[in-house]
Amino acid sequence: MRFSDLAGRRVVVWGHGREGRSVAEHLRSLGIPFEVVVPDEVGGEDSSVTYGSDAVAALMTADVAIKSPGIPVVSDLYRLLRDRGTAITSLTDLWMSSNAARTVAVTGSKGKSTTAALLDHVLAATGRHSSLRGNIGVSVLEETDPPADVVVMELSSYQAQSLTVSPRILVVTSLFPEHLTWHGSEEAYYRDKLNAAAHGPDVVIAPYDDERVLTWLHEVAPEVDVLTTGSATVRVDDAGGLVWVDGTRLSVDELPLVGRHQAGNAALAAVAAGRLGVPPVEAAAAIRTFLALPHRMERIPSGDGRTWIDDSLATAPEAVVASLGSLPIGDVAVLVGGADRGLDFGPLTAHLAVNPHVNALLLGPCGRRIHAETGLGTTFDSFAEATAWAGSPANPARTVLLSPGAPSFDEFTDYEERSRAFRAAAAAAR
Repeated sequence: MRFSDLAGRRVVVWGHGREGRSVAEHLRSLGIPFEVVVPDEVGGEDSSVTYGSDAVAALMTADVAIKSPGIPVVSDLYRLLRDRGTAITSLTDLWMSSNAARTVAVTGSKGKSTTAALLDHVLAATGRHSSLRGNIGVSVLEETDPPADVVVMELSSYQAQSLTVSPRILVVTSLFPEHLTWHGSEEAYYRDKLNAAAHGPDVVIAPYDDERVLTWLHEVAPEVDVLTTGSATVRVDDAGGLVWVDGTRLSVDELPLVGRHQAGNAALAAVAAGRLGVPPVEAAAAIRTFLALPHRMERIPSGDGRTWIDDSLATAPEAVVASLGSLPIGDVAVLVGGADRGLDFGPLTAHLAVNPHVNALLLGPCGRRIHAETGLGTTFDSFAEATAWAGSPANPARTVLLSPGAPSFDEFTDYEERSRAFRAAAAAAR
């Protein structure tokens, strides 16, 4: 469904967050009548928004509901509208339906922000007119002047679920359980995430060694053309550098990203850049100048001579394993835990059990559950207590890693506040 298809229909914008407001502003500019509703609030201060039961009534009479990403597909109201035959769409689908031919979307459970930002950087550095948008924080409606030839879009599972058309190129970085309360189950999460591959992309680019990604791509989109990293395109060598099929190389010391999994993300971006016509030697030169994104294996200043690394955006157990596996062998103190979403921490606890040089400093309800179930690690009453110990002489490790595998909401408003507390502790350590 395109924006042009909304004319003459009763349109309701469902949600009034950042994306809902962006949709409303765009509809207003197009002269398309609409109503903004927020059903789960009994009232609000914005007179342009309908709240509570009146909002539900408006949705019941809508021809089209433009849903915000935060509204879960397992909600009773979503199911009711779907069963009634209401057309439910999203800003992402409305935009993609008219812009798929110039879009490279990047999705995955971990690595999508870095991969998308790196691809956009390579394209811009090699003279292509690209624009980075989507889940990374820039609305797809924020057009450049002149319009970008290529839009690199970070695509969340929430956004991918609503798509009825695929981007020209889709990059999938990884798959492991996330956001299960929104999607309803692990299987539903994988299907919703890879729905972006189900509507005829030119190609899907994926890691050659990620069996879960490759298996689910075949399940969701059996006819899709899959191009993988590896010896036929771009591979990660034994040392953690990049090697193109023509012999172009970037050593691990030349990569501006920490860890083998980040080198894998760079390989995905390089394959996508090659698909868009960027020669290997140009891509390699551009990758050298990329600045790593904050909170993703980011080395930060410290006062105690240790290496402190902020990986606050690692909010799934598998992400923590990948981050730990990317570090050189040596004693590591890793801060793990926070709010408990009920995820299976088996992959992480199995890693900890066979790596005694890693000391898990366990936090919050999630950390207490890990300790109760396995006996591994040391529990702390607060984030401040754990970071104070990490920066003290009692900690034998020379590396302190914040890679929580869980949300921050038990102590903090968001991951950024947690990161600020970590950085303050690193600076104060002596």
